[in-house]
Amino acid sequence: MDEEVNELNELPLKEGVITKIERQKRAKDRYNLYIEEQYVFSIHEDVLIKYSLAKGTAIDEKELKAIVDAQDKQQAYLDAIRLLSFRLRSEHELKARLRQKNYELPTIEDTLDRLRREQYIDDSLFAEQLTQQRIHSAKKGRNWIKQELQQKGLKSEHITSAIGQIDEQMEYSNAYNLIYKKYGSSLKPDSDVQNIKRKAYALLQRRGYNSSVTNRAVRELTDAVSRGMDNEDWKIEFEE
Repeated sequence: MDEEVNELNELPLKEGVITKIERQKRAKDRYNLYIEEQYVFSIHEDVLIKYSLAKGTAIDEKELKAIVDAQDKQQAYLDAIRLLSFRLRSEHELKARLRQKNYELPTIEDTLDRLRREQYIDDSLFAEQLTQQRIHSAKKGRNWIKQELQQKGLKSEHITSAIGQIDEQMEYSNAYNLIYKKYGSSLKPDSDVQNIKRKAYALLQRRGYNSSVTNRAVRELTDAVSRGMDNEDWKIEFEE
């Protein structure tokens, strides 16, 4: 779509009469517009209807500029919808991607306003959903999640609210099971417990778990060794 944006930005505005409107073969909702027998640009069906464009319509330079602006905004909107169809995004992410496509800032802001009104974007909801996905599926800790939310340009109040909804017991369960699966089978009464503890600490910190969760999970696992429990008992004791 970048070529279409450049096409509009470089368009020499020239008034005249529409002599032809031709539907595109591949994109049925787009039309090629001709003024005085010269191709001008392609236009979306919504813009065509909005301005009641038809063969024989006379357009002055001011009207043509308004049509170009409307088409630019419509294309930015469609590009944003396409990006959102792949995955949810924050406003900051969408803004950056639209800038990469050479849209002007006023067009981008107009697009974001429209997306908010139509409830396609909501940074507060986005922060909550991403946080829960990272906890439930990716098994990440709150420090990792907080950093990711910051990188996505979310406001501090949205981040604080989302992080505050993390179930602490679930976060701890994730941390414990992570090191259980990684090191449980190698922990025996005669194991180098200190070395395994260091590795477990490092693993949980890389996953973004805070010191409180990390210390508790590692202590629970290594205490099981000192109590002489076998590997399966460690997991059963915790899960019950």
